[in-house]
Amino acid sequence: MHIFRYEELNSCTAGDVVRLDKEESAHLFRTLRAEPGEKCRLMDGAGRFALAEVQAGKQVKILHLENAEPPIPPRLHMYIAPPRRQKMDQILRQAAELGVWRIVPMTTERSVALPDSDSINGRWKEVLFEACKQSGNPFLPQVAEPLKFAEALTDSALNCQVRFFGSVQQRKSDGPVSKPDAAAWFVGPEGGFSENEEQRMLDHGIQPLHFGNWTLRVETAAICGLCLIHEQFSV
Repeated sequence: MHIFRYEELNSCTAGDVVRLDKEESAHLFRTLRAEPGEKCRLMDGAGRFALAEVQAGKQVKILHLENAEPPIPPRLHMYIAPPRRQKMDQILRQAAELGVWRIVPMTTERSVALPDSDSINGRWKEVLFEACKQSGNPFLPQVAEPLKFAEALTDSALNCQVRFFGSVQQRKSDGPVSKPDAAAWFVGPEGGFSENEEQRMLDHGIQPLHFGNWTLRVETAAICGLCLIHEQFSV
């Protein structure tokens, strides 16, 4: 069953008749040629779903509302020095599919791009919503305002009990830890973190995560790290 974005589900009750936004409505009625009586699902990105029925006049009627179960810990926070647009879009899509809870863009010594608020609230949100709809992830990743690297270190310490960054040379020395409520994953720019930045992360208790002997592309490293952290705390 097709899923459509409708962010006002928190104010809806069964029986309400609503209109989707322009793009979602065009997909439902123009592309899919939906007819009255057909069923679809709506999601708001905050854990709410609705079963809906197509009505005349390009409207849909809410039949039933439900809340998704809260995500299983740890909630993943990805701190990333954004690469160029095409690569970042790929990372956003896959991060949403993997259930990343929060994305924090940051500037580093070798940063090549930094999104403005319009990009974050516009294109990034569109990409994330499409990935959530495709994968069935009910929770749209939160996107924070861009931070400087030093600010990201502080923010991660406040929000996450365990933190990691990718490293070819180093391996984490700590033993197993109990499942945290939140975990941070630091992803460097296309040129990688500088030696100074790696040392600062180590000094702040951020653990090196080794998952290969070769330097990976940023879009590969971002997703590999998320998967490994998921696996480490999956039990």
